[in-house]
Amino acid sequence: KAVVSTQSTGRMINTICSLKFSPATNGKTGCRNIVGYMRRWKNNRVDEQRLKYMGADKPAAEWILLNRGKVKMSGSNKWITSYWDFPQDVFSDSFRLTHIDASSTEVTSVGFRHIKNVPYIKAASFANCKYVDDSALSHLHGSADTGSLKVLNLSNTSITPLALYKLAQLQSLKHLDISECRALAQLAAENPEVIEYLKDKLPKCTVVISSNKMLREKV
Repeated sequence: KAVVSTQSTGRMINTICSLKFSPATNGKTGCRNIVGYMRRWKNNRVDEQRLKYMGADKPAAEWILLNRGKVKMSGSNKWITSYWDFPQDVFSDSFRLTHIDASSTEVTSVGFRHIKNVPYIKAASFANCKYVDDSALSHLHGSADTGSLKVLNLSNTSITPLALYKLAQLQSLKHLDISECRALAQLAAENPEVIEYLKDKLPKCTVVISSNKMLREKV
C-alpha cells in the first residue's frame, strides 16, 4: 500500500501552485483552494492499520488535535489543546477519549471514521464545522450505543433534513444543538411538525433548533 509522506505532499502542492493560470481562472485563489483541500485531506484521512494497532481512542484524539481542536481524556478534567502535548507513550485501556471540542475547525465527515469505534465520548462539539454533513452521523453510534454520548453540538454545520432520522437514533442524547443549520432552519420554519419528530424520538433530550427556540425534554 502506497504511503504519501508529508514531504511528497508538499512537493505535490508546490508543483500544482507553480502551474500557470489564466487571469480568468484567478490562479492565486485556485492555488489557495488546492492547498486547503490537501491540508484537509491530510488531517482527516484514516490510517486503518494504525487504528488496528493502537485502538480507536488515541488516533481519534490525534485527529481532533491535528485539526486544531481540543480533547479531554479519561482521568483528567484538563483540555489537551496541542497535538505536541498529547501523550504518545500511553497505551492503557483506561486512557479513553471522553470530550471533543472541534468547534470552528476543518474536521470533515470522512474524518469521523476515527470515532466510529470510540465508546466513551460524553460530549462533542462540531459547531461551525462547514465540512461536516449528514454522512458523519452514522459514526457517532460508537459512543451513543453505549449510552455515553449525552451532549452533541452540530450548530452551523452542513447537515440537512435527511440527518433527522440518523439523529433520532442517538438515543443516549440529553442535549442536541442543531441551530443555525440553513437547511434545517428553513424546514423548521415551513414544516415545524417535521422537527417535532425529534422530540418524539428523543423524549429525554433538549433539542436546540434556533438561538431562541428549544424543544424541551418531556417531563
